[in-house]
Amino acid sequence: MLVSLVAAALCAAPGPCPPEVATELWQVAPDAGGKPWAAPEAPSDKARAVVLVPGLFVHPARPVKATQPDRRPWQNPKSELVTALAPDADVFAFGYAQTVAVDEVAQSPGLRDAVARLRRAGYKEVVLIGHSAGGVIVRQFAERYPDAGVTKVIAVAAPFAGVELATVKVGYPKVQAPFIHSLAPEARTAATRANPPGRDVPLACVVCKLKLLATDGLVPARSQWPDDLQQAGVPAAHAPVSHFDVMKNADAVKAIAKLTREKLTRWSPEETEQARKVLFGEAKK
Repeated sequence: MLVSLVAAALCAAPGPCPPEVATELWQVAPDAGGKPWAAPEAPSDKARAVVLVPGLFVHPARPVKATQPDRRPWQNPKSELVTALAPDADVFAFGYAQTVAVDEVAQSPGLRDAVARLRRAGYKEVVLIGHSAGGVIVRQFAERYPDAGVTKVIAVAAPFAGVELATVKVGYPKVQAPFIHSLAPEARTAATRANPPGRDVPLACVVCKLKLLATDGLVPARSQWPDDLQQAGVPAAHAPVSHFDVMKNADAVKAIAKLTREKLTRWSPEETEQARKVLFGEAKK
């Protein structure tokens, strides 16, 4: 109901009406028992809220599930990631329907409403952690709405420059085609041209890259930390694990949790060049 009211208010403002996308927010630390989150009467004793945003999950057998908000195992209360984040923050899982382009998810009222509710509940910090397509969504959201209240963004294995597998036309239900196609390289390039990056936000990339490969098994490392982020000095942490294991790998989880706690600063050109050597095996020409 609240999301519908937010959408109505935004539609009354000048400019195009943002799309409505089914979303949900759950509190997973402390565990709220799987019920949608409602702000407590008293503020939390934690100053930081961390919101976990998942990427694509294909539903070939049950396409209707793609139309409903869902969460991945690493977003659940007993997951390694949630357990690592819980001592320093209250942790929330965000879910959304995967039936429109990632850009439309980022612009829809759901995530904006979730962040606004957390700020009204008294959290001084709101950190968004997005995995895969979720990383594209949280970066775009924070850049497009710099006054929404997000204080930090961590993108994990995010296909900012796209991924070739998203150009495949089979293997997924038709209802998910807009979401998947929006992750193709040409689509990501077009989206960036149409909506250039906005105001700088505290951002870090966790780049997954398997040994002796230029990819994490799905997304090229260069897509996860593209030229525009390198030029801006956005820091990148290397996680030598696969795209599918990063959110449950013990070392990667520790690195992600550390990024939520520490202050993010932009790198110098020298620091960026050193990271390029580690990730890509060469300095930028």
